[in-house]
Amino acid sequence: MQPLSAPGFLLEQNIPLAIIIVVCSSVAYAGGSTMQHLAVGRLVDQHAENRAMNLSQLWRLVRTPLWLLGLLTIVIGATAHIVALTLAPVTVVQPVGILAVPWAVLMAARIHRHTVSRPMWLAVAMTVAGIVLFTVLAASKASEHTVLDPAVIATGCAVIILIGTTLGLLGWKGPVQWRCLMWASGGSFFYGLSAGMVKATSEVMRLEDFHGRPVFWVVAPLLVLSYAVGGFMVQQGLANGPAEVTVGSMTTTDPIVAVSFGLIVLGEGVNITPLIGIGMLLGGVLSVWGVVVLSRHHPDAVRPVPATPPPDPALARSET
Repeated sequence: MQPLSAPGFLLEQNIPLAIIIVVCSSVAYAGGSTMQHLAVGRLVDQHAENRAMNLSQLWRLVRTPLWLLGLLTIVIGATAHIVALTLAPVTVVQPVGILAVPWAVLMAARIHRHTVSRPMWLAVAMTVAGIVLFTVLAASKASEHTVLDPAVIATGCAVIILIGTTLGLLGWKGPVQWRCLMWASGGSFFYGLSAGMVKATSEVMRLEDFHGRPVFWVVAPLLVLSYAVGGFMVQQGLANGPAEVTVGSMTTTDPIVAVSFGLIVLGEGVNITPLIGIGMLLGGVLSVWGVVVLSRHHPDAVRPVPATPPPDPALARSET
């Protein structure tokens, strides 16, 4: 057994224990997101066409005990996930984390007393299968060497920010039935970017005089910004639709964006062959489509717009 060493202690590889921990982590993440969804639902008008929260509502939200309990639960789940990564390869841990999607579906069905339909289970299966395929293929060929080119990193960040912002605008002003998915997907792009920034920042800080290097002043501010904007968008997603759609989008889009950033922008994909790339693309498309199907078939995902009442005949005659 490997001894613990400071400051960065190493744990003995234990795949069965890692799987148990990450399963518990996925339950915590699903439960925390569900609690936050319930807290958000109490602050927004459920009959409004646009349920985007303003700054006043967000300030009230962060002081809500139920929301804070959900945040604590998510933090516990994220910490457990990190511990699992120290005990087993990422190819084992990451696919198991997607179990947060079926947990969220079951929790919401229990709370709201609705039936989980066959199309919803099919959507969950598609999401899980797609992200497992994507993660396994990516991890099997990813290079451990990281390239820190400030121009390439800035360009990659700009592309992700543009896509995430566009999705956020669609969540704000787009069709009602797609707003939850668009908000959550936009936030997931920013969360995926933040994961890439964590990797890039950690690599930069290994260098001597890192604070004097231009690349540090690209990645460090973007790390903070992406977390803040991603969190804002995810809460808007919870305000506009089911927690399981938001969880499904985050556990799918976030890792796809983060892994793609590492492969393309940070130069970790030098060993990716065209065949592996096609397989990753198919896995990504399958998982994203699973979330889309889930959003379409969830009983609360499509809220009927109240019909405009017919004009009063008496009022019409009086106006003429």
